Formats: sequence, C-alpha cells, structure tokens
Amino acid sequence: MNIGSVIKYYRHKHNLTQSQLADGICSVSHLSKIESNTYTPHEETYEALLLKMGVQLKKELEHQKRLEQQLGRFIDCSLYYDLDRMEELYQELVEVDDYVQSTALINQYELYKFRYYLHAKQYEKANEQQKLLDKLKASFTAPELWMRQFFQAIQFSSLGDYKEAMALMDELDHGFHSIPQKLEGEFYYQKSRILLLFDRLALSAYYAELAVRAYEKDHNYIRLLHAQLLLAINYTRRNLVTQAANLYEVIKRNAKLTQQKELYQTVLYNYAELLQSEKQDEQAIELFEELKKGLEPGSYLHKAVIVNLLEIKTMEQEATAELIAQLRMSGTSKDKEYFNIYSDYFEKQKFSQQDLLNYKEDKMFPFFKKYGYIKDTRQLSQDLAAYYKQQGKWEKAHYYQTQFLENGGE
Repeated sequence: MNIGSVIKYYRHKHNLTQSQLADGICSVSHLSKIESNTYTPHEETYEALLLKMGVQLKKELEHQKRLEQQLGRFIDCSLYYDLDRMEELYQELVEVDDYVQSTALINQYELYKFRYYLHAKQYEKANEQQKLLDKLKASFTAPELWMRQFFQAIQFSSLGDYKEAMALMDELDHGFHSIPQKLEGEFYYQKSRILLLFDRLALSAYYAELAVRAYEKDHNYIRLLHAQLLLAINYTRRNLVTQAANLYEVIKRNAKLTQQKELYQTVLYNYAELLQSEKQDEQAIELFEELKKGLEPGSYLHKAVIVNLLEIKTMEQEATAELIAQLRMSGTSKDKEYFNIYSDYFEKQKFSQQDLLNYKEDKMFPFFKKYGYIKDTRQLSQDLAAYYKQQGKWEKAHYYQTQFLENGGE
C-alpha cells in the first residue's frame, strides 16, 4: 500500500488542508513528505492521520485487496478475450478511478486501460492514454516497460502503421527476458499477425504455432481460435490447401459454437477466398452470401465481400450495377477511394481489355502501393508482370515482378 497516497486521497475527499490534518499529530512538512511517499511514517503516525478522517487501516487493506482482485479480473478478460465482461469491469473501475490513483495498482490499471481502449477501438482515448503512460514510465518495472511497448505496437498495428509496429515488436524480441508470462501467447499471436501482413510466411507460421501452444497451455480457447485462424491463412498463402480447408472447418464450427460473431465472419471470408482461388466458385459464393447477410451495408467487410462476388459472378447488368453502387457507399476517406477504384474497375469491364489494363496500371497499382494495400499490390503486380511477359515487353515485366517481390516474401 502507498500509505501516503491513501492519506492524501482521503484528505482531499474530506476537504482538509495539510495544516488541518497534521494539527496535533505531526508537522505540515512531515505530512507533505508522507503524502509524496518520500518518507515512511511510524505506524502510530499514519494510524492517527487515518483515524482523524474516520478511516480504519484494517478495512482499508481489505478494500485494496478487493480492488486488486477486481483489477485482476479486468486483466484476465483482456487476456482471454472476454470483451463484454471487460467493458462491465471497466465501468466499475472508472467509478473508483480517483481511489485507484492512490494505490500501488496504478501502473497495471493504466496499462490495461490502454489495452482496453485498443480492444474497444476507441483510438482517440488510446492516444491520450499512451501520453499518460509516457508520463508514468519512470515508475514502471521492467515487465511494465515491456507491456507498454507491446501495447503501443498493437496500437500502431490497429492504426495501419505496420512498419512501426514491426519495429517495436523486433525490439521486444531483444528484451525477451522481460516478457510477462501471462502475455507470452499474446506476443506470439500479435507478432505472427504482423509478419503475415508482410507476407513473411515461414516466420509468421513459427510464431502462430508458438501462440497455439501457449494458448492451449493456458486453456485460452477463444484466443486459440484466433491463432488457428492465423495458421489457416498462412497455409492458404503457402498453397497448403487441404491443411487450410480442414483448419477453416474446425474454426468455423467452434467460432459458431462459442458465439464469436466477428471471428466467425472473418473465417467465412478467408475460407471463401480460398475456395475462390481453387475455382470452387459455387461453394465460395455460398459462404460469401451467408457472410454478406450478417454484415452492415457500407462496412469495410461488406464491401470486400461485394468485390469478391463481382469477381466471381456472371450476373445480369442490373444486379451488377446494384452491387457496384453499394461499393460507393460512404466509409472512411481512404477506404472510400479504395472501393471507388474497384467500382470503376468493374464498370470498365464493359469496355475493352486495353482500357482495363490502362486502368490497372495508371490508377489501381499506384494507389494500392502508396497506401500500403499489400495484398492488392502483389496481386496486381503479378497480373501486370504476366501480361507484359506474354507481350514480350521484358523491361516492364521485370519491373512488376520486382514490385511483387518487394511487397512481401521471406
């Protein structure tokens, strides 16, 4: 217990000045040192100070023990991905925020508030919390410093700054002795996820398998499904089709049983893309249509499903026009342009192949490359390289093949 901070908390709560509280017990300068935790008072002194405010030390210790248990449950909800319960506990902790600030729990509390904001996609609050952690870091232990950097890497990843996230993750590898044991699986998972975004497949698979083992050991079944999904996507990228399909079936079933709606939708999307790449169009369409029904029109995933359906389906012009119109629904400024580019592309399919080629090269490729759409850049690079090889234009073919390699790979 930070006894000085507790005394200061109750003094403020009772609207007492330092002079009023210290009167008859100790000097004002003595009390000031106690409240700043630069001096540890004798038991008789702090008991007298607390008693003057009607605070019993035994009850105070019990109160802090209950608070510690409450914070522990909050942290467990983050680790085990129980986000609904985490929201409830967050609201309970916010009600006693001032008191928590007076305890030795403050660092863990503020760190996991940061993680909560990232879970809840409250990025403005996360940014403010990150600034607060910068002020507190001088009091952090080595594991707490590790956690701060780890959560910051997740923040960068959430905001799409994958290079910065990767740099922080690589630094954490060098400080591996400081990793809190309870975050071992989460570290492996997040590192695998970022490596997958860069198409560094072998290393991503290595960390995903470590995450699977760590989550199995901790009986962390929801996060285990997430780690298995990373493995399935990894298998897909490496053309291990049978292994990927079998794993998608397992995750799909278990995500539905555990009512993990967002995870279930993600599995459907990735499984459908695998089926699409294997020319199993009917099965892919079935999964895409199931997914589309459960998505909010205009959302990123809803539009991504439409792009895939337009690439597969041969439809009446009216149905095609309706889907293209849905791609133009409002969204974030960058993603709006991304889907507008695809809507223009599908509209141009009514015209010549040369028009489509020019559009891919002049509009789509520069945009995808500029804004870091790695998957789209790689696919388009491959398409353009293949086209120019066929035409015997080796310089352009080499350029796009180089772009393909630069945007991913081991």
